[in-house]
Amino acid sequence: MAKRLTIVQVSDTHLSRTHAWFTANWPVFVEEMRDLSPDFIINSGDLSFNGPDRPDDLAFAAACHGELISPWRAIAGNHDVGEAPDASRLNQPVNDQRLAAWQAHVGPSWWVQDLEKEGLRLRLVGLDSALMGSGHALEAVQAAFLERALAERDDRTTMVFTHMPPFGNDPDDQKVTTHCILPEPRGWLLDRCLEHGVAVLAAGHIHRHTVSNYRGLAIVTAPATSFVNMPANPPGDISHMRTGYLVWHFDVDGLRHQVVRPRLFLSIDASNWTDQAKTTTSLPERPLLAPLG
Repeated sequence: MAKRLTIVQVSDTHLSRTHAWFTANWPVFVEEMRDLSPDFIINSGDLSFNGPDRPDDLAFAAACHGELISPWRAIAGNHDVGEAPDASRLNQPVNDQRLAAWQAHVGPSWWVQDLEKEGLRLRLVGLDSALMGSGHALEAVQAAFLERALAERDDRTTMVFTHMPPFGNDPDDQKVTTHCILPEPRGWLLDRCLEHGVAVLAAGHIHRHTVSNYRGLAIVTAPATSFVNMPANPPGDISHMRTGYLVWHFDVDGLRHQVVRPRLFLSIDASNWTDQAKTTTSLPERPLLAPLG
């Protein structure tokens, strides 16, 4: 069998025991991971339904991830720790209390994970995109960490994970938006990735699978496991919008990925609610009636 490292990227799980609107696909994912047994699993953010205001959502999401048999790590999303104040659509700016809750229940806000197998060497770097452009004291600490993680990567192929993608359709768009990283830190992040030969910048947040290329840097967003928001005029092909997850394969030929959409994954369309309420976090309570799994 050819040498290969297998990494799974799951995203936007939006788990909660009190607002369990989007939990149906998680037990399916856990079973899929038992069958696949990947070398590593990364959740690229929004583990929880409303972590900024309900830390128990973070605790519950972390407990759900504890069911995975493979080692895993996660990065925070806006539904976990809030947003940079200049782009805080939900009025949940990232702050010390929210960051401390994440660290207590899930883990560090940024991290590096090195994987090696039969001569294959891969470096995974996780970042908190809410800190980027936030003005919080930890923004500079995280930036210094990234500089070191890239400068010291040796000859490892490197993937960087952020919850928010760096940009939408235009990398030079200067508008402030909640859909991607703010313009100033975006430019800094892209420059660092290019300078150090990062292979892939992987993200979530937009609940659909996309692939783009920025000056040789692959930028990929993962679909959500939780729900989709169907636009008023959906395209003829909506396959890129359905729920699923990504499997990354790393071998002597480099990195590539595939989208997996399990037959038992439900693609819940939340647009009936969000068209008026603008956010799923305003959904009423829906307690989990039975344990997951």
